[in-house]
Amino acid sequence: MKNKILAVAVTAILAGASINIAQAAGTETTVSGGIVNFTGSVVDAACAVNADSINQTVQMGQVRLKRMDAEGATSGTKVPFNIILQDCETSVSSQVAVTFKGTTDATVTTALANTAGQGAAQQVALQLYDQAGTELTPGVEQSTPFSLHDGINNLTFSVDYVATGSAATAGIVSGTTTFDLHYQ
Repeated sequence: MKNKILAVAVTAILAGASINIAQAAGTETTVSGGIVNFTGSVVDAACAVNADSINQTVQMGQVRLKRMDAEGATSGTKVPFNIILQDCETSVSSQVAVTFKGTTDATVTTALANTAGQGAAQQVALQLYDQAGTELTPGVEQSTPFSLHDGINNLTFSVDYVATGSAATAGIVSGTTTFDLHYQ
């Protein structure tokens, strides 16, 4: 009888342990993972700007100071960048031109100012060009119009370093521009 009572007690203990182990295995833990921000807009235009073109960084690379030895001198290496338009409908507009906006250099007002701050190269700015190689003055000139086609359109531009004086110094060069699209 004692063995039966002992066997029932052991069975009850093991059954209770199994329930606790099963409950422990099914326990859920929640940990905060972070924040996801969503931004965008709905536009009433012939095309939508591709998300990769809305906020991009163009890597200019390095140029030797010797190339920046006279006002108006450029590195001679225009760096291409693109604005990609998607979901275009030519029945709405057949062409688009682009205007860039930003702080212009005080001396060479056709170029974007170097806004690098501490450690900035002196007397060096950034010159924008359209697909035809024409200099674009920020906030003033529209690019040569691009002919649109239905679907995806790749608008190609370029940028180069430009010396704004004859005493350029080595340092960091950076600038920011926004752009507007002018559908025609």
